[in-house]
Amino acid sequence: MTIKEFHVGQTVFLMDERRGLKDQYTTTQATVAKVGRKYVTINDVWGRQFKETHDRRPYLYEHKDAGTPLMLFPSQEAVDTYIEHEELKKWVRYAASWSKIDRYTLEQLREVKRILEQPIEVAK
Repeated sequence: MTIKEFHVGQTVFLMDERRGLKDQYTTTQATVAKVGRKYVTINDVWGRQFKETHDRRPYLYEHKDAGTPLMLFPSQEAVDTYIEHEELKKWVRYAASWSKIDRYTLEQLREVKRILEQPIEVAK
């Protein structure tokens, strides 16, 4: 996600991710106030600024010195996709844990390997 994908007046979605909590994803709406070279600033009391991630994540993250930064998404669809991706990653970790791995047949493990070894499509 790049700063250039945002524009003044756009409705955006802020997400706070709290690891380990039942309601770990909290989202709120905001409006873009300014799009600069380094930051996207939203219309709120604090004038929060968001910058690009170093690894091309599907969001911008809050520019702050302390605490957990919020994530800024361009749409509710982008938030939903991110949450689904995170939940599927957790599911795969659990399903492939050492305590569960022996329950899968050789054929199932071969199929998982085939799927996971396919070339990865990089989003542009």
